Amino acid sequence: MNEIVEILTQSISKLIANSTSAQKIAALKKKHDAKLHFIPYKYRLFGGLLQSMNIQFGNFLERVVNEVLRRNPENEVIEKYSGKKNMKFHISRTSEAQIDDYIARCQSENYSEAAHIDEYNKLLRQIYINETSASEEVVDYTHDVDVLFRNKRENIYYYVELKYNDDHDTGKFVDINRKILKTYAYLQRELGKGAKLIPLLYYFNNKKMKGNIFLPETCAIYRGKKFFDAFATISYNELDACMKNISENEETKKIFDDLYHKVVG
Repeated sequence: MNEIVEILTQSISKLIANSTSAQKIAALKKKHDAKLHFIPYKYRLFGGLLQSMNIQFGNFLERVVNEVLRRNPENEVIEKYSGKKNMKFHISRTSEAQIDDYIARCQSENYSEAAHIDEYNKLLRQIYINETSASEEVVDYTHDVDVLFRNKRENIYYYVELKYNDDHDTGKFVDINRKILKTYAYLQRELGKGAKLIPLLYYFNNKKMKGNIFLPETCAIYRGKKFFDAFATISYNELDACMKNISENEETKKIFDDLYHKVVG
């Protein structure tokens, strides 16, 4: 349990520091100075800081998952890529076209799970061939890489796109899945021929809400404890309980009380 507390405490401290710098508070004040609103100014300021933290919650989970993976000696987190933002990379034009075609077909076809798995695996095989071929023309992109690690026991690389849950809006969700497949193509090109790479979409929450027409549920999507059971030495249930305890303990409450007084006076 102490190990989990250490991971969470470090990640929470970084999140709060990133959200409450003097520069960000000044920018928030400038933004709300220009707004006409019925909510009192000081509450809007504090609410804006809380919203900033909420937006950064994905980055918080990303740090937590990377650290949890590091604590398992069977894993090697690939530090060059894992958790890095705005990485410039390129994929083959052939892969780009095949990914776009696959996304379009998933939107128009009503695949059974078995048929979907077949189509998905076919796409991954095509991408592998394209990205390990020196003759392919490439196109440039800029994307984040949430998590990339190698399981030493299996000698398999896993690229993980991390989301809190699947309460997505339709338009953005199409882009998320396209991004997963294109980032997979980039990383396969980087890792080279012979490297086995598996892309995963990981929803931190266990609950299935909307599902995913682009990635097969049984082989490409992990939810909640399934990921921890497969790759971590730390229990998902312990982590969940620890997060709830931290959110209600007196030390955390004092941090937010102090922040409130710092902002609103």
